[in-house]
Amino acid sequence: MDTQYKIKAIAIDLDGTLLTSDKRITETTIQTLRQVMEKGVHVVIATGRSLATAIRFVEQVGTTFPVVCYNGSCIYDPATKKDLWHISLNHEICTEIVRIGKGSPAHLHAFMDHELYFTNCGREADYLEPLSSIVGKSVDFESFDNLHFTKAMFIGEIGETERIRRHMHQRFGNQLHMVYSHPDYFEIMTGGATKGSALQRLMEIYGISADETMAFGDADNDKEMLSWARYGIAMGNAHDEVKAIAAGIAGHNDDDGVAKKIREVFNLNDPE
Repeated sequence: MDTQYKIKAIAIDLDGTLLTSDKRITETTIQTLRQVMEKGVHVVIATGRSLATAIRFVEQVGTTFPVVCYNGSCIYDPATKKDLWHISLNHEICTEIVRIGKGSPAHLHAFMDHELYFTNCGREADYLEPLSSIVGKSVDFESFDNLHFTKAMFIGEIGETERIRRHMHQRFGNQLHMVYSHPDYFEIMTGGATKGSALQRLMEIYGISADETMAFGDADNDKEMLSWARYGIAMGNAHDEVKAIAAGIAGHNDDDGVAKKIREVFNLNDPE
C-alpha cells in the first residue's frame, strides 16, 4: 500500500465494520481515529443507517466531517445541521412500495424527511437497532399526500424480500438502487444513490480525490464505496464478493479490525 501521507480521508461503514457485533465502538478504535484526525485526516461515517440512529456514533468518534447516510441518499453536515445532498424516491414508486408492504409478511420501514415510519406491526421488526422502535412512528401510509422516501427497507426472510426485489426491478428497472445491508434487510433507494456516489460527491466538495481516500466496509451496500476509493479495505468478516473487489483486507470487526489497519498504514503507536 502506498504512503500514508497521500490519504486525506477515511470513509468507514458502521454495522459489521466500525461497530462490534454488540453495536459498540471500542475505546481502542475511538483513540485510533482521534490520532489519525489529529494528523489532519478526515474521518467520514458512511452508513446505510438513518441519521437518527447513526449520529450518536458520529459524536462518539468526534468527527465533525459530513456524514453519508441512508446508503448514499443523503449527505448531512453535523456542523450546520443541514443536508448537503438529499435525494428521494418519487411518489409513484413509494406508493407501489406501500402497496407491496400491505400484502407482505416482511415489515416495511420507510424513511422520509429524517423520520422513520412503519405500521404498528412493524414497530419491533428492526432487531439490529432496537432504537428504531423508539424513534420511529406508527402511521397509515395512505394518509400521506406526497410520499418521498429517502430509503425504504423491508425486514424479513430472503425468499420474500427477493420476491419484492424481482417485482420492483421488473416494474422500475434502473430507476432504483436495491441492496442487502444484511441477509434480512432489503433496502430500496433511488437509482444512483450509493455510498460510492455520495462519497465521491462529498470528496469533490473538499477537493479530495479517490487516490487520496481510504474506505472500510463489509457488505453488499459497501461495494461501490470500496471500488471508488483507491484504498478500499474489506473487513475480515466481509462477504466474499466484497473481499473480491477490495484493495486490501482488515481484521474482524470484533477484533478492532479498522483500528489495526489504520495504525498499520499510518504507523501509529498503540493507544495507551
